[in-house]
Amino acid sequence: MSRAAMPFGLLRRELACEGYPIELRCPGSDVVMVETANYGRTDDKICDADPFQMENTQCYLPDALKIMSQRCNNRTQCVVVAGVDVFPDPCPGTYKYLEIQYECVPYIFVCPGSLFTIQPASSVLDAEHQSGAWCKDPLQAGDRLYVMPWTPYRTEVLYEYASWDDYKQNRVTTTYKLPSRVDGTGFVVYDGAVFYNKERTRNLVKYDLRTRIKSGEAVVVNANYHDTSPYRWGGKSDIDLAVDENGLWVIYSTEANNGRIVVSQVNPYTLRFEGTWATGFDKRGASNAFMACGVLYVVRSVFQEDEGQADSRASSNMVVYAYDTSRGQELPVQIPFPNPYQYISSIDYNPRDNQLYVWNNYYMLRYPLQFTPPPPTKATVALTPVRPSASQPIGVINRSPFDQRPITAMVPLTPRPPLRVPLAPGGPGQVGGCEGRVARGVQWPPTLKGETVERPCPKGSLGIASYQCTLAPVGWNSGGPDLSNCTSPWVSQISQKIKSGENAANIAGELVNLTRGRIYAGDVSMSVKLIEQLLDILDSQLQALRPANKEPAARNYNKAVVQTVDNLLGPEALVSWADMNSMDQSRSASLLLDAVEKGAFLLANNLYDGRFSDRAPNVDLEVYVLNTEADIRDLVFPDSYYSDSILQISALALQQYSNNGQVKLVLSLYKNLGSFLSTQNSTMRLGLGQGQSLEPRHRSLVVNSHIISASVHRGSNRVYLTEPVIFTLRHLQLENHFGPNCSFWNASGVSGSGRWSTQGCRLLHTNNTHTTCACNHLSSYAIIMTYQQPAFGVAVEELLVFVISWVGICVALVCLATCIITLCCQGAPWHTDHSTIHCNLWANLLITELLFLIGANRTKYTVVCSITAGLLHFSLLSVFCWLCLEGIELYLLQRELFEGRNSRRKYFYLCGYSVPGLVVAVSAAIDFRGYGSKTGCWLRTDNYFIWSFLGPVAVIITLNLVVLVMTLHKMHSTAALKPDSSRHDNLRAWAVGSLTLLFLLSVTWSSGLMFLSGPSLLLAYLFSSLNTAQALLITILHCTLARKVRKDYGRCIRLSRCCASSASSSPDSVKGAALRSNSRYTSTPLSQSRIRRMWNDTVRRQTESSFIAADVNNTPTLNREGSLLRDLTDDTSYLYSCMGGVHLCNNRPSAQFAVQQYSVICRTLNNTQMRLDGFITTNSFLPCLHVHTPADGAVPPRLRVNSNTRAVFLRVPVLRFHLAVNQAFENVKPEACGKLEGCFFLRKYKGSMSWSRPMFG
Repeated sequence: MSRAAMPFGLLRRELACEGYPIELRCPGSDVVMVETANYGRTDDKICDADPFQMENTQCYLPDALKIMSQRCNNRTQCVVVAGVDVFPDPCPGTYKYLEIQYECVPYIFVCPGSLFTIQPASSVLDAEHQSGAWCKDPLQAGDRLYVMPWTPYRTEVLYEYASWDDYKQNRVTTTYKLPSRVDGTGFVVYDGAVFYNKERTRNLVKYDLRTRIKSGEAVVVNANYHDTSPYRWGGKSDIDLAVDENGLWVIYSTEANNGRIVVSQVNPYTLRFEGTWATGFDKRGASNAFMACGVLYVVRSVFQEDEGQADSRASSNMVVYAYDTSRGQELPVQIPFPNPYQYISSIDYNPRDNQLYVWNNYYMLRYPLQFTPPPPTKATVALTPVRPSASQPIGVINRSPFDQRPITAMVPLTPRPPLRVPLAPGGPGQVGGCEGRVARGVQWPPTLKGETVERPCPKGSLGIASYQCTLAPVGWNSGGPDLSNCTSPWVSQISQKIKSGENAANIAGELVNLTRGRIYAGDVSMSVKLIEQLLDILDSQLQALRPANKEPAARNYNKAVVQTVDNLLGPEALVSWADMNSMDQSRSASLLLDAVEKGAFLLANNLYDGRFSDRAPNVDLEVYVLNTEADIRDLVFPDSYYSDSILQISALALQQYSNNGQVKLVLSLYKNLGSFLSTQNSTMRLGLGQGQSLEPRHRSLVVNSHIISASVHRGSNRVYLTEPVIFTLRHLQLENHFGPNCSFWNASGVSGSGRWSTQGCRLLHTNNTHTTCACNHLSSYAIIMTYQQPAFGVAVEELLVFVISWVGICVALVCLATCIITLCCQGAPWHTDHSTIHCNLWANLLITELLFLIGANRTKYTVVCSITAGLLHFSLLSVFCWLCLEGIELYLLQRELFEGRNSRRKYFYLCGYSVPGLVVAVSAAIDFRGYGSKTGCWLRTDNYFIWSFLGPVAVIITLNLVVLVMTLHKMHSTAALKPDSSRHDNLRAWAVGSLTLLFLLSVTWSSGLMFLSGPSLLLAYLFSSLNTAQALLITILHCTLARKVRKDYGRCIRLSRCCASSASSSPDSVKGAALRSNSRYTSTPLSQSRIRRMWNDTVRRQTESSFIAADVNNTPTLNREGSLLRDLTDDTSYLYSCMGGVHLCNNRPSAQFAVQQYSVICRTLNNTQMRLDGFITTNSFLPCLHVHTPADGAVPPRLRVNSNTRAVFLRVPVLRFHLAVNQAFENVKPEACGKLEGCFFLRKYKGSMSWSRPMFG
């Protein structure tokens, strides 16, 4: 046969000097593929010899690669001596060396084509038995033979011979005692394991010849067995196994197919059935059958008892039937089959040498086969894939990681169900299909409807994933891709340790750590199988231990199993369960129940203190060894803690199964497992709820409780009791579930299949939340209920929930955006600490609302959902941090009197963002998978990850409350001592507003996060109303009630009207307006009285403004560097007492600040004097300083201002002089002042600021 080279794997390099051997070796069943070979010398530093013999470095043999390929390719190991006996001498006199580069690849079978003829036997050997089977392992190089003579009810030994000659001389290399007896002669050996049909069952057993451990068992579902539909010769040959270029096959028949042959392809490592084809040939009419290139060939031959029948010999010794599984159709065939001994009991095809291995009436024969080469367009290449690597082609199918041995899988060049080459929807000849998409980390190409596409498993896993494009409706399967065959690399490592016989408890402990965290769908099923295999090892190891050491070993094992099962049922693993198909889910769940129970009974057999208990969040296990000769009480499980799922067993029922004065009882409770045990074949009927229709299309049976299990005396699935066991289980889902059924899981042996049944169970009591049942046998119980899909009214309710939540969030977004825009237009965010806090608080709240609106329900996109959850975590923590900083700022302000130049903003930014960032970073480092869940893009609650938010928020809210209470208490206790009642009232109003906002934020986002976890109409109304109230409160306090904001908006409105009217005014009106504007500089008594009224209004009525309008940080009345207090009189003549020069109008506080706190006296423009009569003016919301001269018009000479001097004079308030220094005044350099008593100015000299009394002229 030929072999196709496929370049994947890692190159290995071997070198041997002339006269020395070189050995090429590959691990396992991989074979050598020589890539480069050089015999000669191209380097003078390799294989040192006489310098004269090393001079020629151009020595090269072109045929070296051809020679090495012929000698070593397709072999697991190869030894060649570098010398003239193998290679022609390319350069005599030169000391040469042999350098080889090769890679180890799985053996690649090339389909030889269609069967043409079966040649006469090339070798014949006598056998001691009339019936039997013999074969070779196609994945192992060499001549090793495996022989199994068949004796009814006593076939349980397999013999291994090193070669054909050893068999002739009866030299047995190894004898294998199989774990169970064999039915029929249909065994095969494939990749170091023997596969056979277990006696009296339809079970397929895999027995590893290397470790001598049974490594798997599966059921051939619905197969006839044990002489129901054997081949013509009988021999219990109902289930026959075969091997060809495509891998492992099972040939059998079913009653559903009327006894005709059925062919199934089986994964030799997972024993998973990957495809099944029903043929039209009666199996009892076939003498035998074999597979070659995916084609079933049925042989009809003459037996000794047929002699005497007319034309039996001529018409029957041939291949009479063929079925091509790649095309799903029968093939016409009539090929003679040599039958010299007329009692064929087995036929096995070996794809490595293309021969049939036949056992025929005390003779073992080999028949060479001839094939017709297939047409190029119909060629198929079967290969055994390797681990995925960066260089691996897309078309290469990954092997199952259960065993690092390769599997033989088909990579078709033509469409072959179920593997088909995907076509883009809408292509030629196509009538519809599924568009390409990315799902579960795999890129799925466009696929025809009704087809299933297969792709390598997601990065980090091994195996093949599949995805079906359904017919009706056309689209990808709603259940998502099938990742049942995707496993992590550690699975094969654990498997190897099991095969090597390491300590079972230690391996189980490793399995705990490996199943914690992210696992794949295949890891779930393989973990269950690994636990089953560990049971065999544990049993044998316990027998070898001393009695005192048995119980600790069994305890450690069961504790590890409980933790592993808890990991497999944890929230992170539930996603992997969902990636499995329903059959694998049910099988794995059933085997899991069985494996835990088996391990518990092993412990019970070695338990001396009478009780074992271990509990995890998702599983609870208790083992009892009770002395029935003493008084025993009724047993309640669980009894160590409160549980809403309870099982009660009476003492009389326990005594019924006493054995030698003891009864061994295993009790267990499983969460999240019931939904994976299929209800398809259950014996119960769909129930009807109140007001439900009779239409069954929208109703289905579901497991709506945890699973509680009780077993006694291992060996019987159901133990019947004289007094029933009573159990109460809580309903997991309350809405749209009705008609509870008291059910138990009726498992069907090792297959893992089973069904729910109500036999022997009756309903005692039920309500909306719990159901109580009584059963007359011990088993695994659950409550099966009818689920009614939501009707139209529910859909309307969901729409209302959606609309209400969106409306509330949109209103909040508009309000917050209005506040932020208003604050920015005033220039406040960059000026004061209080404005900084408000701006960041509102910005983070707006970001939170946006994230909640846009990304909170994007659960289908795992990465996007996790990122959204992380951003929500950060933004919500930032909101509460900035709210806490506001309280801290209030506390600091009530303790200080003046605001200084040094702002606290940098500390606020540091705390406001570093604390949330640190919390999110630590949380993501601990468990980044805690971000995002099935219900919403938020923190998961099932694994306590939500405390990474609740904990910090609780600390922040508590700190904020403490600070605000301290602030209010301090204000109340010192209110009588502060003459500045306006400032005191402002601080109190600010604190009350902050406390109110803290309460609203906490309640609002508590309801919002509850709504995200479980959307409902009530929560939607609550969250929407609270969210709207929160945003409106912020808007009202900071915009509507703020006098300054109202004035600014009013000024903008008036300005817009003025601009509109001025655009249509005449030149005369413009001139008149200019004249009126000049009149404002005329000093009149009317203007003075107006100034007096304005001053009194601004000074004496500050308390009338809201706490926002009189914002403390927007009115610089505080100075952290010191204060100047001067008691003055109410005489407003001080308005005219200060005169001065230049005021630099850069980065000034707002106009309202100037009106309420300062009265600016003087200003010069362009270094010229201007006469003003007592007006307090503002310009572009900046305070400007104006000149006032006495009535006589005389200007003090010292007040004349030069071009390089600037002076600022500040008016003295009437009640108390509160002056605050802002950074805007840093560049002011006063140089002159008149003889003005009671006037102060700020002098900056050599970088220092000081208050000085003006010099007298």
